[in-house]
Amino acid sequence: MSSAWHKHCTAKAGQGLRPHQAGFTLLEVLIALAILAIVMISLIKISSDNARNLWHLENTTLAAIIAQNHATLLLLSQDKPVTSDGWETLAGRKWYWQATRPGSPTLDSLQYQIKVYLQGDKDPYTELTVLVPKPDEKTDEKTNAEQ
Repeated sequence: MSSAWHKHCTAKAGQGLRPHQAGFTLLEVLIALAILAIVMISLIKISSDNARNLWHLENTTLAAIIAQNHATLLLLSQDKPVTSDGWETLAGRKWYWQATRPGSPTLDSLQYQIKVYLQGDKDPYTELTVLVPKPDEKTDEKTNAEQ
């Protein structure tokens, strides 16, 4: 029994352990830290890219809402200008919109192209093409006769 007790005591004191049981070598620790650093840098980059993509998607959605609002205004308005533009604030951001009538109209409708820019940007976040019915000439004549 004394030899078993002796083995137990020497193992507890750190003697009699084989080299591979002593712990990690400095090289193993450095490799593990390098792998951890690479993984952490990758996670930070992924997070940053997601935030940038979210900002772009949010701005594209807001610009599309503004373009659709102005397309609706053109559909409802009797006045069909060749060009119109203006500033609008949505979600705490200033947006510049521009509606133009490029080219020649079709027989019964006018084509408008609406572009929406974020303040300070030179490229539009969205472009919307909409066909608007031409004002009815009979309606215009009645409106002029009533006045």
